[in-house]
Amino acid sequence: MKRIFKIMPLLVLIIGLMACSPDNNNNDGINETEQNDNNEAVNNDNAASDDDSDGNDVSEDNDNANDDALGDEDHSNTNAAQEDSEFESGQGGFLWRVDNEDTTVYLQGTIHIGPESFYPLNDAIESAYEEADVVVPEIDITSVGAFTELKTTADHGVYDDGETIEDHIPEDVYDRLIEVLEDFNLDPERFVSFKPWMLESTLSSLVAQELGYLYGVDEYFLERAHDDDKEIIELESVEEQFAVLSGQSDEFQSLQLAETLNGLEDFEEEIGEMFDVYLAGDEDALKEQLFLEDGEIEEVIEDEALQEEYQSYTKALNDDRNVGMADTIEEFLDDGSDKTYFVIVGTAHLIEDPHVPGLLEKKGFEVERLY
Repeated sequence: MKRIFKIMPLLVLIIGLMACSPDNNNNDGINETEQNDNNEAVNNDNAASDDDSDGNDVSEDNDNANDDALGDEDHSNTNAAQEDSEFESGQGGFLWRVDNEDTTVYLQGTIHIGPESFYPLNDAIESAYEEADVVVPEIDITSVGAFTELKTTADHGVYDDGETIEDHIPEDVYDRLIEVLEDFNLDPERFVSFKPWMLESTLSSLVAQELGYLYGVDEYFLERAHDDDKEIIELESVEEQFAVLSGQSDEFQSLQLAETLNGLEDFEEEIGEMFDVYLAGDEDALKEQLFLEDGEIEEVIEDEALQEEYQSYTKALNDDRNVGMADTIEEFLDDGSDKTYFVIVGTAHLIEDPHVPGLLEKKGFEVERLY
């Protein structure tokens, strides 16, 4: 059966995997005491932002926390997985160019996780980055302050009324969740206050980390942009992305979580196929992997209300955000700055109607696919 949810967000939402991974949950999850502590931390947020500005301190802290969350044995598996990755560098499709007088915008499709062996990417992509004055991600994940991330997670991903995940999902899904968390050597009590969407993203993060797929295309370019002192402009905010993830019903989120729990063993195979298609730049094959056709929705989702909610979810996840991205890119093209912008967004935004290149063409711009 085609996957309904798990793969698509990896090419659409950058913040979901980053902010929901165990390194951001501390040892005891997010509880009332920690939220009170976080309120006190507001006064220190500016100083924390200064420490995070180059992305290096955050990455090192996250790596250390990941070691603790996954355990020594799992971390050794992560290193082995990294060494065994055989995806060829010098590839990486999905690059477009748009010009308006002396202003240029490159549109580079990304995947938000990947092995280190991806890099460097194709020469055309690397040259587009080098040419750019401004790098434009969905979110600058290398500079998201720890307080901002934790507070937004608490606002959107954690029950704050004493309820737990057990109150919101079927018993069989809950039992499977506990089993999987214990398989990862994680204390389920750390996660019982998390909402289903957040647990689904957390589990995807855990498996990605275990496989060594810690090198997303976005982070690859953002870390370089900081080192090269390029200007960075974000297209979206953490709050906006979390609102998309958290805006669905309990029933819908439970369906997402159940699918992820039941498909963890196939994750490596499925994501490996996606890596191959991404590196090859095969637009049709990637869309087939990511999205259900109208006739397929009824086959895999029986409940009519959930079918409609799936349509709303994909619209919020992709279509609505594409409109906002295209409007912002139009502003770049019309700003008369004569700058070159390197826009890096999840590949789905560039290939699934109404996609960003098509929306820009409707605005009167000529869009050329380079690679």
